[in-house]
Amino acid sequence: MSTTLNDSFWLERITQCRSSGLTDRQWCMENGIPVSTFYYHVRALRNKACEIPETADISRQKQEVVQIPLWEEGPQVPDGISVHSPSICLQMQGIRVEIHEHAGADVIRNTLLALHQLC
Repeated sequence: MSTTLNDSFWLERITQCRSSGLTDRQWCMENGIPVSTFYYHVRALRNKACEIPETADISRQKQEVVQIPLWEEGPQVPDGISVHSPSICLQMQGIRVEIHEHAGADVIRNTLLALHQLC
């Protein structure tokens, strides 16, 4: 196997491992690859300046749904503003986020920060 083909082969395997959600060791065991061989090729490709994905942080992959209270007792909505019509509505990949005109600065800032981290 030529060096280029060998590099492509191992880069593909390493990428599969790192995107699997398993630890490197678990993935190697499931795929019959000695861990030492796997890390040898990770190191060799890094030395050749190939971009290797970082090990997946399983805790970052888990998603939680958290209710964010927008107000304490009830909305303090000025007359003439409907609670049901949002000022901002974002919808992407089946997720819908609505921000109403009466939302506080902290709610808006925290919502945008959360969206920034997801994108």
